[in-house]
Amino acid sequence: MDMYGSGRGLRFFLGFLVVILVLFLVIVLIVRGGGGDSKKVQETKKTLMSYVDNPAVTVTQTVVGPVQASQNHDQATITVSNSSSVMTIYKGYDGSVVDSKSYPMNQTSFGEFLKALDRAGYTRGNTPEELKDDRGFCPLGSRYIFTISEGGNELQRYWATSCGGTRTYNGNLSLTRALFKNQVPDYYTMVNDANKNSGTVLSL
Repeated sequence: MDMYGSGRGLRFFLGFLVVILVLFLVIVLIVRGGGGDSKKVQETKKTLMSYVDNPAVTVTQTVVGPVQASQNHDQATITVSNSSSVMTIYKGYDGSVVDSKSYPMNQTSFGEFLKALDRAGYTRGNTPEELKDDRGFCPLGSRYIFTISEGGNELQRYWATSCGGTRTYNGNLSLTRALFKNQVPDYYTMVNDANKNSGTVLSL
């Protein structure tokens, strides 16, 4: 009797363990499934097209020229929002403005621009601690810095260079640059005029 009782007790105990294990696996699958949905929502919120209707959001390309004497150093920004695109050219390291022009933008054109940037991989990149500071990289070429900001708060910042190699921006560099240039109707006129006025060749 004791032997059979022990056998039934063992079977009951093993069955109980199986039930507990199954319940545990079900709970794990439910939790993981919920986490996946949450992650998908977060990723959706980060897509560029979610910024179309937000007037506080801007996307900016900054081009920093070679490291050289201040009077020969150049830098330019193209900042685009759903109401305007603005190009500003600077000379020197102190932020002296050489030229600046603003052009009207609307939500439709901004949406087309953001969709094109999205397909170019504008939000693809990485920001390891040792590469957060881009200064000093490609000193004889140009650095390209791509940002997304909302009301002065920087949401994204990646960079690449004309030298290739080290970078944090993983999108299509040439396509991204061309898209920003296309938002400025007088881009080449502004660059040429700045060259005439400064007596140097801007590397923009």
